[in-house]
Amino acid sequence: MLISAKYKNDCIQATHVEKIDDQVRYCNDLAKDRSNGFTKDRNMRRLGSFPTFTLMEYDRIHPGWYARVTETNDRDDKQKAWREFLGTDYAKPFMMVEKLKH
Repeated sequence: MLISAKYKNDCIQATHVEKIDDQVRYCNDLAKDRSNGFTKDRNMRRLGSFPTFTLMEYDRIHPGWYARVTETNDRDDKQKAWREFLGTDYAKPFMMVEKLKH
């Protein structure tokens, strides 16, 4: 939802908000499941559901992070970048698992 728009010269500075209550509640409900995010066959694991604005805000504070997780072909660097994000306060409200290492 657009909250405000300020015009200066040829630029627009817009402020947007996104309601995340439902997403946080959804993640918390899934976190109560005893499977700790694993599927029935335990061949996949759901770690979280992150709103795009959260990822973009993290990239704003850590420039280049989003490119590392979306554009790189280096699997190890991509996993390292995700682990960095998952260990931050940005990710915690949207996590569906108790811990990553087991």
